Amino acid sequence: MKINFYLMILIFVCQCFGIAQEKSDYAILKKFQTNIESISANIDKATTAQECADINVKIDGLEKEFSKDSLLLEKANYPDGYKRAVERLRVKLIIRQKDLGIIESQVIRIAELESKIRELSDQIAIMSSENEKLIDELRLSSKEALDSLRNIVSKLQDGLKQRDALIFALVDTLFLQYDKNISDMKDIEKQSLRGKIEYHGIFNNIKRSIMDNVDFLESTQLKGTDIVTLARQQHRFRSQWKGLSPKLASLYLQGKSKKNELPLIDSMISIWENKVDEAIWRSLDKLFEEKGFVLKEFKNGDEFYRSFISFLDEQIEDPRKEMVETRYKLFTNFNENLWISELNPKWLPALVELNKLTEMQKKDIQEKVEKWKSTVTPGLSWLSYILIILGAVLLVVILIWFFRKASTPAEEEG
Repeated sequence: MKINFYLMILIFVCQCFGIAQEKSDYAILKKFQTNIESISANIDKATTAQECADINVKIDGLEKEFSKDSLLLEKANYPDGYKRAVERLRVKLIIRQKDLGIIESQVIRIAELESKIRELSDQIAIMSSENEKLIDELRLSSKEALDSLRNIVSKLQDGLKQRDALIFALVDTLFLQYDKNISDMKDIEKQSLRGKIEYHGIFNNIKRSIMDNVDFLESTQLKGTDIVTLARQQHRFRSQWKGLSPKLASLYLQGKSKKNELPLIDSMISIWENKVDEAIWRSLDKLFEEKGFVLKEFKNGDEFYRSFISFLDEQIEDPRKEMVETRYKLFTNFNENLWISELNPKWLPALVELNKLTEMQKKDIQEKVEKWKSTVTPGLSWLSYILIILGAVLLVVILIWFFRKASTPAEEEG
């Protein structure tokens, strides 16, 4: 009896498994058929090259998704099986393109761009995840131990830069698919483009990138050239956004929800820029202090220019009438430890590049430094002249003595 009981259980389990497998196979067949019908209907509705390209991508996706079930689909009672069904869709799409007068190369180009868009979108997601982990590590670390985390800081800095570049590359590629001005697009094309922008989270990615850059700036104690690098990155981001913003404004001219995102992002970029500016002037002030020089407080380019010029004028005019040697040592310290190593080759060009200083202000500073140098370079004093004359007289006496001594033996021999 026990054997029969266990046998019945085994048979029941096998039957259940078979039923479950049949249901699973049926679900696959049903899903495949539904997708085929949906794509076929989309082909009938297609009116633009962009729509045809989107459908082409969907067919590729369908073929890839069900490739592992191709044997099941081929053996099933579906009219065309797997390969034939996919082939029918491709033929139908080509016929539709011809009816619309669409060149095949257009569709191929757009499809290639679509593939690139997906690749860029995936890369952005990966970079965002990696950057988030690195930012968390920085937040958890103590500021005293930051030097030991230099590698993490460097990786995060590179990661943020790469992610920023990927975002704008993605947006550029999205617009390239349509290859026309927003004003020349049909309503259906605008709707399609808006859908893709929202699907790939362009607005959210841009905002997240700004927030991550601000978090990075606030979580580290960067200075010097690192701050300059961040400032350049922020400047580049702002320029790219400035080029993109009008396009998005035109695209969302009638849409209130996303249109409000534009001034929000403008505001976020301004906050980021202000924080970078604060870091620049704080770092520059720290640099002077570390080298033993103090400037009047400055919080922007003009204030820095006036403060620096005031400092240089004071050194040139020498109101305290210090000794030449003292002034020369001070200039040498400034020149070797600050001017030729940091300020002139790195900071001044960067400040001009970032529009914090003008080229004329930079030139004024350089001329003032040269003037300071000329006022402290040791000259020849009256004592120096006396020593030179005495040295020359001594040299003449020695030469006369030498020649006389050399000529005496010759006379004796004669």
